[in-house]
Amino acid sequence: MHSFPFSSRSQCAMWRSVFISMWLDFLILGSLVATGSAEYVPFLQQGFLFDYNIATQPVPIPITEQCETIHIEWSRREFSPCLPNPVAPYSMVVYTSTFLTPFTIAMGSGLSFDWVVPFAPGTQYQICMWDSNGVPGGCQAMYTVIQNSTAANPTCQNITFPALLDVEATVPDGPMSQYGWIDQCTDLSVTPKSGKPPFTLTVAPALHPPYNVTSNSMETIDWTVSLSWSIPFFLSLASADGQLWSYGPLHAGMGPSDCLAPGTIPSSKVHRIAVGAGLGGAFATGIIGALAAFLYFRERNRKRPEHPKIEAFDYKPNPEPTTVRIKSFHSVETRQTSGHSQPTAIQSGTTVAERRTSQIISPSVPSPQILSPVRSSSQLATPVRSSAPVPPRSRAYVLHHDAGHAPITVITNAEEVVELPPRYRRNGNGVPLPSIREKAESLPSRPMRVASTGSVPLVRRP
Repeated sequence: MHSFPFSSRSQCAMWRSVFISMWLDFLILGSLVATGSAEYVPFLQQGFLFDYNIATQPVPIPITEQCETIHIEWSRREFSPCLPNPVAPYSMVVYTSTFLTPFTIAMGSGLSFDWVVPFAPGTQYQICMWDSNGVPGGCQAMYTVIQNSTAANPTCQNITFPALLDVEATVPDGPMSQYGWIDQCTDLSVTPKSGKPPFTLTVAPALHPPYNVTSNSMETIDWTVSLSWSIPFFLSLASADGQLWSYGPLHAGMGPSDCLAPGTIPSSKVHRIAVGAGLGGAFATGIIGALAAFLYFRERNRKRPEHPKIEAFDYKPNPEPTTVRIKSFHSVETRQTSGHSQPTAIQSGTTVAERRTSQIISPSVPSPQILSPVRSSSQLATPVRSSAPVPPRSRAYVLHHDAGHAPITVITNAEEVVELPPRYRRNGNGVPLPSIREKAESLPSRPMRVASTGSVPLVRRP
């Protein structure tokens, strides 16, 4: 019969372990992806500097009169050559506290630009500069517009309003306020409701390079407020078709500070690294778990003793009670004869039916040594006094049954095989058949081997 390395139960246990391992892997993967959905991004690499400070002021004063002209200059002084090199033409984005859209103004290809501030008194505004490749020049401090000191009703050039992008902005506590304080290291969410992707979320802190997060879908964009407490910033979202939205000035509120550690992941890599690490970890852990389960069950089955397959006996039980009694081997004596030894046994009061469970080979019995509680004759035989003592040899008794009982009873742990003739019922002519009480004749001592009836290991001579 073929022997398989795993039983069906072992295979089920192995695959159950693999399934649990994969299930845990996917839970870990889901947590990694969820963690990667909120952006821990650094600010952009600044490629140049700009300012519009008044030369006659010893210290910059962050106020501007309505319709006042400011002179903006920019350069790469004091910048490392390893930083991005700005490329003309340049532009600036102006964020205000009174409008829900930022204003983009072209500045040409020179190194200076004059701009008239058109906002009404009381407006707070902040300017950020960019080159043609998106390299930032940083953001200046937030200025406040005051009344013109020379004219009661000054006139200045109007600016064009861009199309307003429909956006839903939320914070952990609910809808986002246009001038709210959002706790540092908490997440804010911006969901575009109009426009076409890709969308660019820009976080513009004062006196700081901006942050950019890009999305290629209409799904929510999350950003973790990685700014120190009380720093002001503007928030804007731009679509591919030119629609714009902005909120501010916002401020970073008091909150946890674990996200403020240096060495965070760049925004362009945060999603890819989180998802890639999750998938790689899931597959690697799944393969390792499956291999470990396979090796474990293979080693466990290798150490388990092998037994021949056992088939059921094909017999029908006879309801007629039996009175046949077997010989008990508790007091077997061995007598030496000229050619062989013959056992002399005393009848026991135990019936075949009572002792069947301890004498018949069972499929659950792993070893012939525990088939019967009866000890062998070699252990209990009475020693024979002689000039040359010969150690008694153990015997195996094969008892054949009839009348509906199990066909064979084997008492093992022997060196010699003794077959006891069966007892048969009366035949059809009423002639009694030979009795089981006849003395058993011993067989010549030969090397013993184990034969199989298809399921039960039997002791017989060759």
